[in-house]
Amino acid sequence: MNVKPILVLIIGSAVIAVLAYQWAGSEMTIAATPDAASPRDIRKSEPETAQSLATPTQEEPARNDDLEAFRERLMARFEGQLDHPGGQVRLLEELMRYLHQVDPEHWRESLSALLLSWFPDRGEELLNRAEAMIAYKDFMEQEQYTLRSMGPDERRDFIWAKRRELFGEAADEIWQSELRNYSLSQSLKDLDQQPGPTLAKAKEYTRAIQDTYDDEAAQVMERRRQELTDRFLSLSSVQQSLHEQAPEQRYETLRGIRQELGMEEQALDRWDQLDRDRDDRWAQGETYETERQAIVEKYQPGPEREEALDDLSQEIFGDEMAATIRDEEAAGYYRYQESRVYGQN
Repeated sequence: MNVKPILVLIIGSAVIAVLAYQWAGSEMTIAATPDAASPRDIRKSEPETAQSLATPTQEEPARNDDLEAFRERLMARFEGQLDHPGGQVRLLEELMRYLHQVDPEHWRESLSALLLSWFPDRGEELLNRAEAMIAYKDFMEQEQYTLRSMGPDERRDFIWAKRRELFGEAADEIWQSELRNYSLSQSLKDLDQQPGPTLAKAKEYTRAIQDTYDDEAAQVMERRRQELTDRFLSLSSVQQSLHEQAPEQRYETLRGIRQELGMEEQALDRWDQLDRDRDDRWAQGETYETERQAIVEKYQPGPEREEALDDLSQEIFGDEMAATIRDEEAAGYYRYQESRVYGQN
């Protein structure tokens, strides 16, 4: 018996490889794959393919063993998740990646047979979901230039209209992470425009996190505390307030922000010390930048200027840090000309 036809029957369903989707970020981004399929293609499979997928053949024992092992891993990983659209999408993504790695050239023949064999109770549902994924991929590719010409809000509305057309109410669950991130970003934007003390804004921010993530808020805070803190500290109104404060008041404000966001006392003490160390470094940097500018104005480019700058950097920073500073300057980066972001640098 010829091995190639059997191979095609077993792994031909790499149709979904076309869907090597990268669904993270603000919109679903899809990796380019050859020979893209239309949604109808995934139903073009021979009737006997299901039997060949479900029952290992003597001619291809190793291949079937690999496929069966993958099936078992897939079932174990997604057990209990297939009642939810997000779980279905993640399963399909996993299946797509595997089949594409095994045989990227043959994908049209047996997707429906494989899904119906492995998931007899919900094979049609998964096929419908896969078709929507393919249609969404096609849409994103076909409209990429139109999307680039749109502003952020218009682009978001355009994409979400297509998502809801293809996925219905399931779109909100599939892109739940994006929706939550957008909601929190809007809350931060509103807070940035509101008057009031920084610590009061921090309290409102933690309330917005709770409202956004609900029962998962504590877990999100534990896992992403530093990211969430940095997002708040990056607000222009927060930085303006911190820049206007005297050092001791600023230390108290930074500690209060971090405390509001759930940091423990030992961590707060470490951050206090780091804030003070950063202030010392920036004070050194400001002195260095002033004297560096004087040297640049005094000397023409050449060895004499470079020697004076080397001496200055070593005098202020010491040998190791001076070498780093001078390397950065050689590459065109002047760290002490950058904006100071209190609580972050």
